[in-house]
Amino acid sequence: MESIFQIEQLRRIGHFNMDTDHFHDFYEIYYLLSGERHYYIRNGRYALEAGDLVFINKNHLHRTTGGSHLPHERVLISFDDAYLEPVAPGADWMNVFEGESFLLRPTAHEQGLITDLLQAMQEEQKEGLRWSTEYTRMLLLQLLITLERIRRAKPALVSPEQSEGQRRVYGIIEYLDNHYSERLSLGGIAERFFISATYLCRIFKQTTGFTIIEYLNYVRIREAKVLLTQTKWPVTRVAAEIGFESIAHFGRVFKAITRRSPLQYRKQHRG
Repeated sequence: MESIFQIEQLRRIGHFNMDTDHFHDFYEIYYLLSGERHYYIRNGRYALEAGDLVFINKNHLHRTTGGSHLPHERVLISFDDAYLEPVAPGADWMNVFEGESFLLRPTAHEQGLITDLLQAMQEEQKEGLRWSTEYTRMLLLQLLITLERIRRAKPALVSPEQSEGQRRVYGIIEYLDNHYSERLSLGGIAERFFISATYLCRIFKQTTGFTIIEYLNYVRIREAKVLLTQTKWPVTRVAAEIGFESIAHFGRVFKAITRRSPLQYRKQHRG
């Protein structure tokens, strides 16, 4: 498989929301140059302001929505382990981020360091000079080291929004993350958290941007991808292990999310 790297700067005018929540097998760095946004990552909803940077780890659900109707401009970097491998300090170097996604609120000086590196990468991509790929890799590595140093120096990372309803949703998300393989129902989840099913649906959608079923399907398919690549289990067993009672339903949901069948995904990621 070819390695993944892309850097894009984009300015949008007016209200914009991502159509779907998604996750993928590569990392993303989202840097907000101007405007305001809301970013949902895994089990938290963050209010972004100009100069904020979001690091999204592999296979973490995320989505960006409008913080206001004002224009916003951002830089988005996508990359995978294979792209960094030639310059990475070690095979598992990206574990330096401990498998987490996070929001950084850099100082003005730190923002200058970040924007200089982003601009240098964009210039390399645009000019296409000799050794451009190698130099861009080194710039990305420098950016990641800079982000880790900023992260370590902060007394505390920026916390997600914490209204009473949002805290309740975060608890529900944690429950779903730990019990996705069980037979779950909307009524059963609502009863466990002492709320009505109607209220559960409303606050979950308001906080995360997707329904309970959509989130549960994403978690199950995320785990299915791991089992398909790290075990030799038949697809029927994979489906059962992650909570699907019907192999046909599992196949439909898997393809809707990944755009590939389970067997196609296994073949591609083992090849």
